[in-house]
Amino acid sequence: MKHLSLMDPWSRTLDMLDDRSSRRSRSNKAASPFSLSAGGGCASVSAPNGHAPSANIRLLERLSESTLALSWHDPTSFNYSEQVWALCTARKGGVCALSGQAIRRGQPVYRPRRVGSSVPLNSGAMILALALSSGDLEASE
Repeated sequence: MKHLSLMDPWSRTLDMLDDRSSRRSRSNKAASPFSLSAGGGCASVSAPNGHAPSANIRLLERLSESTLALSWHDPTSFNYSEQVWALCTARKGGVCALSGQAIRRGQPVYRPRRVGSSVPLNSGAMILALALSSGDLEASE
């Protein structure tokens, strides 16, 4: 690796983020493959591979009984400032992007809604319906 002072600012930033997440993953002994830090309606989820946080999620509002709006910011790749998620049934197991809890096939979950023929980059993400209480939504408003 080059000396930090010889690297361009973006490379230095990415290197520092990678170093920071490596230290965090070594000290994190949680059973879940995701680490979650929540407060004020926001949640930061760390990827199972120990890299920089994969997403900062903020619940914005409940649009209907089966839809909600949230912002999803991935510091290394993409941002959705007002993305609509719809209630559905999990087709396969996974991990809740908000709580880090295991998701079993058949459980009610929220998933990003497609817009036309475009598939959102976070289309594989799911949020357990049980992880979203009315208190979570009120705290984020």
